[in-house]
Amino acid sequence: MKNQLILPQLRCSFEKKLPDSRVLLVAGGRQPASEWLAQAATQFPVWCIDSGVDICHMNNIIPERLIGDGDSATSQGWSWGKGLGIPVETYPPEKNLTDLQLALQTVGSLHGEAMVVVTGVWGGRFDHAFSNIYSLKGCEPFGIRGCCADEKEVLILLKGKDSVVIDMVTHPEVVSLLPLSSECYGVCIDGVHWPLVDVQLHDTLPYAVSNRPSQLGTSITVTIEAGWLGIYMCWDEKGLNK
Repeated sequence: MKNQLILPQLRCSFEKKLPDSRVLLVAGGRQPASEWLAQAATQFPVWCIDSGVDICHMNNIIPERLIGDGDSATSQGWSWGKGLGIPVETYPPEKNLTDLQLALQTVGSLHGEAMVVVTGVWGGRFDHAFSNIYSLKGCEPFGIRGCCADEKEVLILLKGKDSVVIDMVTHPEVVSLLPLSSECYGVCIDGVHWPLVDVQLHDTLPYAVSNRPSQLGTSITVTIEAGWLGIYMCWDEKGLNK
């Protein structure tokens, strides 16, 4: 459906219509589990960002495009990607923009509006994760919406006025609401142990963290009237097997 985003462990139904074009960007951070990546790749065309080509190579996933400076990819993986006959955009290592930012710009130029899922962004340096999340947020004026995801962590970006119903295949251990703008107004969350109704969240006091799903149902609903909100969920290895 046009307003749904489907990941292996959940399905998100948004109030606002999502773009028709979808892209899965595989970056070079923590490698997603092979089974998760294989399932996600059935939902989206795959692009590789720099050493993300090694992840696709190891999992025998053929990308549609390769972007980056190649400084963190292995020579074998980079040669494999260049030998696929797909478009390859190579940049010098000394540049202002990150490889992900260049990839997002390319998505925008080719598709206009697009829903982007970025994997391979967790498990590394905080500054990289911070840059990736805010770069994804910053592409919204160009028609790009998105999330960062793998089998252990998902961060969904929600901009008011909007809402999302998250149907869970497996319950996350933690659900946190992270204000990604100075203020978020009219924030509600239901289907969790500590629901919130029409609250205001500030980036200087992000207290709505470490919530957990209610045992009464299999869905979580989040609403925001104004501002930018990050809906963060994480699963441990045991939780994925429940």
